[in-house]
Amino acid sequence: MGNNRIANSPTLAKIRKFGGVMSGMVMPNLGAFVGWGLMAAIFIPNGWFPNEKLGEMVGPILNYLFPLLIGYTAGYNIHGQRGGVIAAFATMGVIVGSNITMISGAMVMGPLSSWLLKKFDQKVQHKIKPGFEMFVNNFSLGIIGLLCAIFAYMTVGPVIRLLIVIITSGVNWCTAHNLLPLLSVFMAPAQVLFLNNVVNHGILAPIGFAQVPELGKSIMFLVDTNNGPLLGTLMAIALFGRGRAKKTAPMAMFIAGIAGIGEVYFPFVLANPLLVFATMGGLAVSLFLQVIMGGGLIGVASPGSLIAIAMMTPKSAIIANLVSISAGFIVSCTLGWLLLKISPGSEDEEEDNPVIVGGRQVKSVTDFVPGITPSVSAQATARKSIQRILVACDSGMGSSAMGASVLRKRLKEENLDAITVVNDSANRVGKDYDIVITLSGLLERAKLSCENADTAFITVNNFIKLSDYDETVAFIKQHNQEAAT
Repeated sequence: MGNNRIANSPTLAKIRKFGGVMSGMVMPNLGAFVGWGLMAAIFIPNGWFPNEKLGEMVGPILNYLFPLLIGYTAGYNIHGQRGGVIAAFATMGVIVGSNITMISGAMVMGPLSSWLLKKFDQKVQHKIKPGFEMFVNNFSLGIIGLLCAIFAYMTVGPVIRLLIVIITSGVNWCTAHNLLPLLSVFMAPAQVLFLNNVVNHGILAPIGFAQVPELGKSIMFLVDTNNGPLLGTLMAIALFGRGRAKKTAPMAMFIAGIAGIGEVYFPFVLANPLLVFATMGGLAVSLFLQVIMGGGLIGVASPGSLIAIAMMTPKSAIIANLVSISAGFIVSCTLGWLLLKISPGSEDEEEDNPVIVGGRQVKSVTDFVPGITPSVSAQATARKSIQRILVACDSGMGSSAMGASVLRKRLKEENLDAITVVNDSANRVGKDYDIVITLSGLLERAKLSCENADTAFITVNNFIKLSDYDETVAFIKQHNQEAAT
């Protein structure tokens, strides 16, 4: 249980929330990234089918469209349509003020400009005289947007350009001296602590996009998305583990490898932290081989599946990527086997999945019966039946979507299919849900973003396992029975 306390610490939850905010800027736009990656892989001079005319779209999309999309999405997440518009306007400041792709600049100016506008709107919304709303709204957005764009052009753009140049130089130096495998020391733990989006979207992807125009590919796109090592760790659990972990690891391998949802792997390592060294070793070997053999991708592989990796692989890196990913799988599987011999049972321990209502943990469904815990019952019942459930993962697009589908199926079997089940990020819980279902590692983050004291939180070990929703079904039935009396 000690590792769970670390994984759920408030400080770590705030860091994860920051990573979730960054992920929330990028994830909704991944379809555009995939389209661009395919275009680049096919039409650039060293692509599959080079085409000078069609290849002319690659640069403008990378340098203009992506920063604007990310900036707009960041602003929209903070302040709706107005936030998106001012964020896109301010993002043009960093785009024009730099000669490199300003994805990082968009991640700064998008949230900053929309937050400033949101604060201004909150201050003046009750002071505007009737009939002047449109005048004030348009001019406030225009003036604040103008100031933000100038600020971005003069300061943020040059500073970020300098930082990216420094970091890129460091990465190039590490690559030249075969030290890039050291990234595995940071990436493997970051993944299982749900911090991978902070590193991937905030640092690695911008460097990768800066390298692609010159090199035609980048290893940076294969640091986080390389699922060979994590598949090797899951294979070790499937072959040499015990109990529930051994039974569910094969399905997790399929989901992580084919569907590209790496989050299904995280709970296995959180249950047995020693296994992070298996993934770390596999990733280090994989990165080493990519450096010496010239591996890399043309763009972000999203979702991070073997299929997406293959689609983003340029001709010059086919053998390197195939060998390095396969080697990472073999090494991590071997290390996982050795580590499981050292700690053969820790990954199989049953973990409690508590129900938390109003900040109080309830150990079992019977605790909701009136007379046993009346204070909790009063809050939990809220005099209405369960109507809306949120299944929340890190990004709100991968494992939570599968979990929501599994839960809908389970509720239909229990004749509870009138309940609405949706999925989203643990960063966007809000106030509209009666129950939030998430992984234990995301619990604190989900609670931080919740605005309803009556919301119940239930953790699961595996989003895709029907039996993991037993506690949820029991809670709903007990709750609805109380609400009806």
